Amino acid sequence: MAQTDRTQAGVHFLLITAWVAAVAVALMPSPATAKSVEGRFVAFGPGNWSCADAVAVAEGNHPGSQGKLDGFIAGYLTASNVILKNTYDIQAGESASSARTAVLEFCAEHPGVNLANALAVHTQRQYPDRHSVPR
Repeated sequence: MAQTDRTQAGVHFLLITAWVAAVAVALMPSPATAKSVEGRFVAFGPGNWSCADAVAVAEGNHPGSQGKLDGFIAGYLTASNVILKNTYDIQAGESASSARTAVLEFCAEHPGVNLANALAVHTQRQYPDRHSVPR
């Protein structure tokens, strides 16, 4: 093999290796939630609630807010299905109420976290088991 051929093969190998590494990093579920370059984001509605408030709502201590909580969770899950690559159903066939239960369990253990971040943790945990196509 001529020197030029070996050089080209080496460059191709390097490019392919870099591409594979970039794809692997991009597909890996990240423990950090998506945020701005400054590490911040805007949460709307119940997404701003603390986990302590979300648990209180679920336990009926905030009349009229149950619908907001359930709607926020369902909307977050739907947005995840729309935004996440190769995701048809982040819940893998499970209901939104099972997500609600899991998120509220997390919230009970982490009362200072806001609801948007609690759902981010939930969807990151669900990601490996998600459905990519209808079943």
